[in-house]
Amino acid sequence: MAAEQRQIQLINLDQELATLWDKEQGQNRTRACLFNLVIYTQKAHRDQFYKELIKSVISKYPCRVIWITSDDTAKEPYLRSSVASETIGEGSQQIFCEIIHIEVAGKLSERVPYIILPQIVPDLPVYLLWTQDPATENAILPALEPFAYRIIFDSEASVDLQEFSHSVLSLINRFHCEVGDLNWTALSGWRKTVSSVFDTPKMLAYLSQSRLIQITYNKVGSNHFQHSEFEAAYMQGWLAAQLGWEFKKIEKSEGNLRLTYRTPTQEIAILLIPQEVSTLPPGAMLNLEIESAQDKAHFVFQRKPESRQIFVQYSDQNRCDLPFYASIPGMAEGQEIIEEIFYHHPGTHYRNTLGLLATIPWKEAL
Repeated sequence: MAAEQRQIQLINLDQELATLWDKEQGQNRTRACLFNLVIYTQKAHRDQFYKELIKSVISKYPCRVIWITSDDTAKEPYLRSSVASETIGEGSQQIFCEIIHIEVAGKLSERVPYIILPQIVPDLPVYLLWTQDPATENAILPALEPFAYRIIFDSEASVDLQEFSHSVLSLINRFHCEVGDLNWTALSGWRKTVSSVFDTPKMLAYLSQSRLIQITYNKVGSNHFQHSEFEAAYMQGWLAAQLGWEFKKIEKSEGNLRLTYRTPTQEIAILLIPQEVSTLPPGAMLNLEIESAQDKAHFVFQRKPESRQIFVQYSDQNRCDLPFYASIPGMAEGQEIIEEIFYHHPGTHYRNTLGLLATIPWKEAL
């Protein structure tokens, strides 16, 4: 993969893009674009992570990338731009893609939509990856939303999961486009696996009568991730929301987060337990263990770090079934953005989960 980058004036964007392509003539390269990918990030926040993410997307699906970097720490407003060309593939199968980078600070951010919109390739969908906390006021998001086919949020950028959930729910009701979430997508394989086990009225009754659920997640250190508990929080929120449990309280207990829910007949405790596994990404789900009051049923879902498989075992007071392995469906870790773009299926489960997470004061317990 080759890359070239130049600093330019804003008024020269079209000219510089044309110049980049002219240089590729006669080199067996094809200019291709399947969609527009607009990314909004904060300066110095996970820069390397998003650079790798962009390369990952382009390497599989050529597109035009427009990357906006906002600087909230700058003392003076500024507006700069650069263009880059990325070439993927080898030999006669090389694909040429373009990246437009906009750097902005202060009040000049109001001009960004007017710079971006003419650079969007017409008649192709626009996917907007928004990595700023949606609870923060921003002039760019409302201006770009009418042109987006889907807006994908990254809850890792939020300060408070409760406020994030409130904000995204509000935006879902206001926006005309579809809304996605990287952490929600990262859990799609686990949700499908759990759903496949509790797929009969009898098995669902065991889940409904849960008295203790333990969710273990990966809290390995990383400069790119500050909220490794978020995927586990989404998982418990999904279970509680779909089963109609009412949130009662959250507290920190022996280094774990303990959430208490209630039904008309009982209370349910859910523990979020951190563990370090260096071979898996931060925040990844490791284990799910469910103890039910009905027949003393016990379910174990255990991730195998060396593969995309989950070990599943069931036992109760009368029997112990043979364990089995289930492959985790969906894209591999780190490919959530690709799954959101091409395989996303919006539904009520995400809204229900956000609605429940919006009732939990996460910030007080962390």
